[in-house]
Amino acid sequence: MLNAFFRSERGNLAILGALCMVPLILTMGMAVDYTRLAAARSRLQTVADAAALAVASSKETDQGRMRTMAEAYVAANQTDPSVENTQIASLAANDGKVDIALTADVPLTFMRIARLDTMNVGVSALAMRAVTGSFELALVLDNTWSMSETDSSGVSKIATLKSAASSLVNQLLASSDANVKVALVPYADYVNVGVANRSASWLNVPADYSTTPAPKTCQTLTTKSVCVSKTPTYACTKTIDGVVEPATCGGVCTYETQTVAPYQSCTGGGSPTNYKWFGCVGSRTTTTAKVADRLNDNNPSSKYPGYLDTSQKCLNPIAPLSKDKQSILTAINSMIINIGTGYKPNTYIPAGLIWGQNMLSPTEPFTEGAAYDAKNTNPRKVLVLMTDGENTLRFNQSDGKHVALSGTAATAATQTTQVNTDTVSICTYIKSHNIEVFTVAFMVDNDASRKMLTDCATDATHFYDASDAAKLAAAFQGIGDSLQQVRLAR
Repeated sequence: MLNAFFRSERGNLAILGALCMVPLILTMGMAVDYTRLAAARSRLQTVADAAALAVASSKETDQGRMRTMAEAYVAANQTDPSVENTQIASLAANDGKVDIALTADVPLTFMRIARLDTMNVGVSALAMRAVTGSFELALVLDNTWSMSETDSSGVSKIATLKSAASSLVNQLLASSDANVKVALVPYADYVNVGVANRSASWLNVPADYSTTPAPKTCQTLTTKSVCVSKTPTYACTKTIDGVVEPATCGGVCTYETQTVAPYQSCTGGGSPTNYKWFGCVGSRTTTTAKVADRLNDNNPSSKYPGYLDTSQKCLNPIAPLSKDKQSILTAINSMIINIGTGYKPNTYIPAGLIWGQNMLSPTEPFTEGAAYDAKNTNPRKVLVLMTDGENTLRFNQSDGKHVALSGTAATAATQTTQVNTDTVSICTYIKSHNIEVFTVAFMVDNDASRKMLTDCATDATHFYDASDAAKLAAAFQGIGDSLQQVRLAR
């Protein structure tokens, strides 16, 4: 057929051949331009991916500044001469996700025959900050009376902490891709392990009991001790857990015994006094291999002492590791700093720390934690310790209770140093399991306490010194950012 075509001298056959060549050329041109178009799209997608990752990796939250950042990144990295008029069609950022769409024009060559000079291409990329893999977090948070203090705007420290901790939980549990568990340990002078655990093997709680008052007896008296003079009262202050509060001083009576008209003086009688367990536990008093059991969880047979009282003298119970975001947030927002007007707790940080360790441990007292990983990657275990002040209680060896410091300044200083040493010892034990430890000092003005928190942290980058509410929020945000990885989701 080809030989016949080339030998033919008739013009109609040449015209027919030329007409057949047009679609053939267009088809070949379309294939070439399509190949160029696909290559340009691929290069543009690479730029979009990189821009989304760059913006998501930043700590910027303002949408306008994020767009400016993306535009600068695209301009610097889109250098392909075969792609023109590259623009950011849209940029949306929320909940740790950055969604970028790019458009550009690709000049065509052969398709110009069909009056098609350029073709518009569009690509998009979604990058997100999220926790990946298996992850366990213990929040050890200060709920002492000092957290009642308010800033210049009237917002209390505990309210600021609730907001910051809630934001961290929302940040870490934003993605369903990761296996994230969070535990909460509110601590003050004691830790509340929950009354439901009363019969647990790791507890030693005596039975509830009541004391019956002696029978009421009365006698007739004709003398009485009478206040005959009183010193003037005056305004003064008292300090509870570092919080200076107004008080009334003076008013001391001088008594003398005087003869009075006969009257009845009675003793005894009344209602029984009931003692029960409200979930409050102290520190272990035993020592194993010359190491105090209160500083580790190596000896599960060493039981924690539970204390009976006439009213609750510890705060909200701890919340073991859980994936349920709503239950975790409820526990955080339910944190309290006192009960009634009579119980305003002081600070004993070692109690909170050891129970934070217990939350992450795979062995009792709580067993929700997975086995330790030598590389701390599967799972990744993290503990966050936050406090707003120094230790104001000390350990009592005889019963495991946390009692007031000595009234003598020099002795109190020695006792505080020992408690700080115990705090760091527990942190050292926690880190021996490769658990990552973050510490947050919230408006702490005591150098020894800041050093203790610095020594507790995994390293200097894991210590946050938050001098006000905004910096506390930034500290928890920074912790969340450091625990998340930026990855492409689309």
